[in-house]
This record gives sequence, C-alpha cells and structure tokens, in this order.
Amino acid sequence: MHERFRRGSFDVRMVRLQPWKVWALAAVGAVFVLTVLIAMASLLVILVPVALVGGLVAKLLLGTSTRRPAPAPRGRPDVIEGRYEVIEVHREPRGR
Repeated sequence: MHERFRRGSFDVRMVRLQPWKVWALAAVGAVFVLTVLIAMASLLVILVPVALVGGLVAKLLLGTSTRRPAPAPRGRPDVIEGRYEVIEVHREPRGR
C-alpha cells in the first residue's frame, strides 16, 4: 500500500504482540467477563426475593378485591347496559 494511503488508517502489522501477552490479554478478558457474570447473578439473587416479598406485602396490605365480575351481557350486543340519569336542559325558544 502506498504511504499516502496509510496516514489515516491503522496497520495491524505495526502492533506485534508476543504470544504470552496475547494469552495474558485473553485471561484478563475472561476474568472481566466472569466478574460481570457473578455480579449480575448476585444482583438477581438479591432482587428477586425482595420483589417477591414486596408483592406479598402489597397483597396483604391492600387485600383482595371483593367485587364480583360483571355478569355476561344478554340481549342485543350493540346495546350498552347501565344506569342512566336524565339531566334537564333549559332551552330557549327558537322563534326569535
């Protein structure tokens, strides 16, 4: 490759690692990955019981719902059942 094309790029041939340095770098990487995995597993072991106990306490404090489920709709499916209240509206006469 011509010299003017190599200015902005990185040539791998410039870095020459001895084999023991490559093995040391791989070992450090493996130890780092193992450390992160152990940290995540211990965090999971701590947080899962905390979430379960929190859910149990919330259920005990809030209680269960005593409301019965709504009955299945009967009749026409396009009619909405409910309690309706008529509100009187005062309208002005249209003849003015």
